[in-house]
Amino acid sequence: MVSLEKILDELEKQTDISREELEERINNKQKELSGLVSLEGAAHLIAKELGINLLDETRRKLEMKNIVSGMKNVNVIGRIFRISDIINFKRKDGSDGRVVNIFLADATGYVRIPLWNEQVNLVEEQTIKVGDIIQVINGMAKENVFGYVEISLGKYGSIKPLEEIDVELPSVKELLNKTFKQAETSIDMVDGTSSELNGTVVHVFKGNFLFDTCSICGATLQDGKCLKHGEVKSTPNLVISCIVDDGIENMRAVTFRSLAEQFCGVATSELVNLSVEERYKLIAEKLIGKELLLRGRLKKNKIFNRLELIVNSFEEPNVLEKSKELIDKIKLKIGG
Repeated sequence: MVSLEKILDELEKQTDISREELEERINNKQKELSGLVSLEGAAHLIAKELGINLLDETRRKLEMKNIVSGMKNVNVIGRIFRISDIINFKRKDGSDGRVVNIFLADATGYVRIPLWNEQVNLVEEQTIKVGDIIQVINGMAKENVFGYVEISLGKYGSIKPLEEIDVELPSVKELLNKTFKQAETSIDMVDGTSSELNGTVVHVFKGNFLFDTCSICGATLQDGKCLKHGEVKSTPNLVISCIVDDGIENMRAVTFRSLAEQFCGVATSELVNLSVEERYKLIAEKLIGKELLLRGRLKKNKIFNRLELIVNSFEEPNVLEKSKELIDKIKLKIGG
């Protein structure tokens, strides 16, 4: 049986209960059972009451490499080696939203953990920061837009900072070097998977940017004809293909039609009489460096054997909130 000290260590890690209170509960449980169980046995009973399984088979430390999509009640320990910028955005209903990604790793791999809305306070108030060792409790694992596993805290998950652990973790520098070398996009995900991505537009692909559609049904013309209506008057529509990078991975994102116009802030009519080079210059100036939260579905491009995100909605950061954050950071640095 696992020693009482190790059980107490585990209970402390997985709960917010002090060691003194845990010891008191264990002693009371042993007395309640008239001393018929050992202190270790009483500790297991207390753990069970707290919803924690201390069986030897389940107490083995979960390594990052063994986390797979679909796992529930994920409890894992790692070091935070990167935290993205906080993105403030407006939802369609006009309410405010916030999101930030933290990246957690051990010697075997890493996971991304998106924090939403109130959870962002953990980063903003520096409860957790780069270099910290934390434990994720009751997380849910799923595949993200890049084909990598990420952990969602959901309603019942939580994060607990740790000061001491019984395993050595790589340094932030080691984790960054290892992660950037290994970050490659998976192409094994199923077409149609709904995904979201927040990052920065780092590249816009050159092209015609315009494609002809049927003025009656809006379908894309093939050889100048609509498959349904034959020869018709064509209407130009906009398509934009770009690369969005979140600091670890990057992915091609594609927007079409009116959404593409909103995406770059340029109307199709403004592009019709421009050359391809002029179109590219105008769109690239509008998009490159832009920080966005994108939502859409994954599609495998069979020609280039890669995944693309077909965007169906996006949110822009709240500029005023972002400015306030930058001012606060500057004040902290200069002692203002």
